[in-house]
Amino acid sequence: MFVVAADFRIKPDRIEDFKKLIDWQSSRSIAEEKGCLQFDVCQREDEPGTFLLYEVYTDAAAFDEDHLNVPRFEAFLGRAKPMIEGDPVITRFNRLFANTK
Repeated sequence: MFVVAADFRIKPDRIEDFKKLIDWQSSRSIAEEKGCLQFDVCQREDEPGTFLLYEVYTDAAAFDEDHLNVPRFEAFLGRAKPMIEGDPVITRFNRLFANTK
């Protein structure tokens, strides 16, 4: 499994707009991308403008070739850019274990 963690800082007056947009993006990723297995959106408790996206894919190709290349992703970026402060921090992982209940 392949994991992407994306850390976004959102302008205070755009937080609610970003929540709607990222809800749309995450639900579409799960519904439309065969290799996207999980797409969690987290909001930092003590800094409401900080969001962490935790995305799980079957492999790196499902992220690099499918997720990043669908037209919807470009539409998301175009709408999100004016909401974002600075550059998102994207970190790539190979998932070794997953313990869930």
